[in-house]
Parts: sequence; structure tokens; C-alpha cells
Amino acid sequence: MRPSMWHLTWHPALAGLFLVGSLTAAQPPRKVTIDDLMSLRTINDVKISPAGDQIAYTVSAPSLERNAHEVAVFVIPVAGGTPKRIAEGYRIFAPALPAPRLRWRADGFISVLVNEKSGPQVLAVRPDNTGAAVVTSAPLGVSAYEWSPDGKALAYLSRDPGPVTPPIANQVGASPPATRLFLQTPDATGNSAAITPAAQYVDSFAWSPDGKEIAYAWSPVVGFLAPYQTKIFAVAVTGAIRPIIDRAGMNVSPQFSPDGSRVAFITTNERTGIIAPRGLAVANAPGTNSNIRSYPMNGAWIAEMQWTPDSQSLFVTMNEGTFATGAGMFEMPAVRVNLADGKAERFGEARAAVQYNLSLSRDGRTLAYREVGARDMGHLVVMDAATKKTRRLADVNPELRQFALGELQAISWKSFDGMEIWGLLLTPPGYDGTSRIPLLVYCHGGPIGGVTLGIFPQFMHVPGQIDPYPTEAFASRGFAVLFPMPRGGSGYGEAGHRMIINDWGGPDYKDIIAGVDHLIARGIADENRLGVMGASYGGYMTNWIVTQTSRFKAAAAGASIADLSDLYYLTDGGD
Repeated sequence: MRPSMWHLTWHPALAGLFLVGSLTAAQPPRKVTIDDLMSLRTINDVKISPAGDQIAYTVSAPSLERNAHEVAVFVIPVAGGTPKRIAEGYRIFAPALPAPRLRWRADGFISVLVNEKSGPQVLAVRPDNTGAAVVTSAPLGVSAYEWSPDGKALAYLSRDPGPVTPPIANQVGASPPATRLFLQTPDATGNSAAITPAAQYVDSFAWSPDGKEIAYAWSPVVGFLAPYQTKIFAVAVTGAIRPIIDRAGMNVSPQFSPDGSRVAFITTNERTGIIAPRGLAVANAPGTNSNIRSYPMNGAWIAEMQWTPDSQSLFVTMNEGTFATGAGMFEMPAVRVNLADGKAERFGEARAAVQYNLSLSRDGRTLAYREVGARDMGHLVVMDAATKKTRRLADVNPELRQFALGELQAISWKSFDGMEIWGLLLTPPGYDGTSRIPLLVYCHGGPIGGVTLGIFPQFMHVPGQIDPYPTEAFASRGFAVLFPMPRGGSGYGEAGHRMIINDWGGPDYKDIIAGVDHLIARGIADENRLGVMGASYGGYMTNWIVTQTSRFKAAAAGASIADLSDLYYLTDGGD
């Protein structure tokens, strides 16, 4: 690709114009190019103020010149208006998958991680863009942080500097220094102290409502399988430690209920295999393993949790598995779980959408989140919890309205054994279904993976430009793209995952080929112009497919697996 074709059109200084403004001149829709896709912006984080009157959010855009994401922070009134950019003089922390970690402090300051010489540190700034100051000085940087309920203390995660030792690479079999929980109090003047043991690798944590202790999830090991050996303990600000959840499997992301009586967390319910769903559970905060109750929710894998103010229910969002089945498997809606009866129901308007970064005001009356539809990159949305009415506050990619986008729709077909298999079909702009067109099959990663609605269907939960295949540009060039969801991946629960154990490329390959045959039979796909592609497990599947059939005229495998023996013996998750 010529360098000039990768020119970036994101200009942070113009961001405010893009967020809510309309296009200044009407233009006929045009086809989408790779340039266009590489210029699209992503809302990474959304946090509503405790009072529910303002929303802070971050927007990232890829900079090919810097090989990095450029992130900007904005504040907008819940009532609507022009967003205001803040903290322009700081480079917001943006690794490959930006995680700025926006927070509101009790005194009304907004905080976010910014890049400093020592690594990411916490910046606090007022919503009017005054009073900005970096408030941490962790020698190895901050990876996560939370303010105490009164905003006077700060807990954060950082690597333990530890004693001076030879380079870790020279210590065969040695583990890196632990990620520990540090506490910074008002009188610490930027200094802090570790409050968890050096042998515990802390995964996640949360303050109790009274600010007297912090619940934290930890593992005795580090690496790919570490989350499956996690326990949840509580450490008092005075230093005393007690267990809350002490059992096998994954137990992470603790969240105290507002009344402090219970702790919600994500768990595999004592199972240690990576196929086990990462579900929702709630336990009594006092005691150990006290009154643990699980909420299976159709085997959905939980991403985020948010307690309601009355401590009687939780809002949750998913990132794998599905709350719904059939055509609904491509949606990831926010769901409200009633703890008394276990009932889980979709919250808000019933429309095809994917929702991320859920945030709730202190009184529970207003929610803010990022919502992705079938043909967009996501919008900042605010919802009135009482009426469930929603409003869009910011559109960070208004130029999408000038593009001729393809149509994305859910389709299904019968596989070799009669099982109904689902997928998404992207067809070129203006395609009327009366002629056969070339078809590209896009195999998803995982195998426990899948696709959702959006411009980058496999990567709408992160900046989509990590996708190696620009499917919307392919559609503009006249290709149809099939995103199959074969068994083994998301959409069919744990039972579906188990259908390909010890048989990668067996039934899931047949599911995909059945989908291709279905589109040929419908008169959409040209059987003489077929291509296949995918990355990670999708790369493995692409490699497998071209050894099983000569039907495909082109194939592209990215980050692929070519030798299962290597995978089994040389990786952390060989099983």
C-alpha cells in the first residue's frame, strides 16, 4: 500500500466539530476506502458524573504516523450541548487497546491515565479544564486505580519495584514482580504504600461504600491461566486482610453493593477450564464464601457490572457468549438482573444494538454508554432509567453519513447434521440480489469468539482498526462478506463450544461450507469467485479450509496456527 493512501484525517483540534456537528455540504454517497476506515474514531470510555449532570468520555483515532492511538477527553452536559475537550496538554494513556480509565472524584474532578516518563500516571482535572495535576508517581506506572468514596484516598495497581536483582531474563523460570495494590492517602503527598502481599498478583479491585476496606481479586501466579486461579480478599485501609471468596476457578472484578452487604463478581463457579462461562455471582460481603448465588444468564460471559442504588439488582454487559439466541446473538445489550428472582431482562429500547462502557448516576436515574448499531462505529447515548427513553449526545463519526455503506443482516442455514447455524452477511452498497457476486468468507478468532453488529463486526469492543481485513472497503469493491458463527464459537452456549473439542476444523468447517453453499443456492455468491480469510483461530480455519477443498480462489491467514503440537506444548493454554 502506498504511504500516501494511509494519510490520517483525524485532527484533535477539530474533534469538537465532528462530535455533534452536521456535514456542512450535502454530497452524494461515495464508496468506502481503506483510508476512510483508518480515519474512523472510537469512543473508548464513558463515565457519567455522580450527580448525573455531565458525562466524560474519551475518543481515540489511529495515528499511522506514530503507530499509536491518539486519545482525547471530552465533557458534555447530560442535557446536551457542545462537548468540551479537556487535558489537551497531556498525552492520554493509549496502548494497543486504549484504556484511559476515566473516573469522577467526589469533589467533581475528572481523572484519567496519562503518559509520563515513569509510565502511566493518574491525572486529575476539573470539567472546566482547570486545576490539572498528575497525582501519582508510581515508579513503574499505574495500570488501574479507584478513588475512595470520599475522594480523599487513591488505590491503584502497579508492579512491585522490589529489591534490585539481576534482569528477570537471566532467572530461568522466575516470575516477574507482582502487580500489587497500593494506597495513597491525603497526607502521603504523592507517596504510597503497598497493602497487598508480594506473593499475590492482583487482578482487579473495588472500594467498600464506607471507604474502610478494598475488595481485590488475586492469583498466586502470572500468565494466561492466572485468572483461573483467583480468589477475592478484602484489605482494610489499616492493613488487615480477610478472605471473601476462597475457592477454585476464576473469581474476579469484585463490586460492593451500595449498602455494603454484598459483593458481585465474575466467576467460572469453581471450574478452571477456559471453556467455562465467566458468569455473574453475588455473595455476602462479611464472611467467606457466604451465601454465593450464581446468575447463569444463558451462559453469557460478563464484561461489566453496575449496581443499582437500592442494592437489589445489577446492570451487566457481555463480551462473549450471548444473552440472546438466533438473530439476537449478534447483539450485546445491557441487561438488568434482579437478584431476588434471578430474572434477567434487556434494559431499554428493543432495537438491534451492542452496548459498552455502561455508567450509572449515583441516584440511578440516568445511564450513559456507548451504543453500536449495525452500520455505525458507536454513539454516546444517555438513557432515562424511569422512562427508558434514550438520546444520542455525540456522533464521533458524522462522515459515515456521506458513505455508501453495504447492508449487514443476520442469516441462518442448516448444517450437515441439521443444526441451525447463524452468521452476518455484508452485501455491497445498492446490491439488489439479482446477480451473483464474489464472496469472501471471514472466519472469526477464538475459537470462543464471534461477531457483532458494526462497521468492524469482530472488533467493535475495541478500536476496530486492529482488524486486518477492511470488510467495508471490500463491500464497496463489489464483494459480499460472510461472517459465519459456526459451532465452537459464541452463540450456542457452552454446549456449542464443546462441539469442536479434539476436532478443530471438523464440524465447524462443515458449518462454514454449508453457509457458502446456502449463499450459492440463494443466487448471491458466485461459486467460481470465492475467497476465505481470518486471523488467530480464523487463520487456523483458513489454513485448514485450503487443505480440505479447492473451491476458494484466494486465501489470507493472519496470526495463524499451523502446528497444533506447538500450540499444545509451547503455550500457556495448551489444554
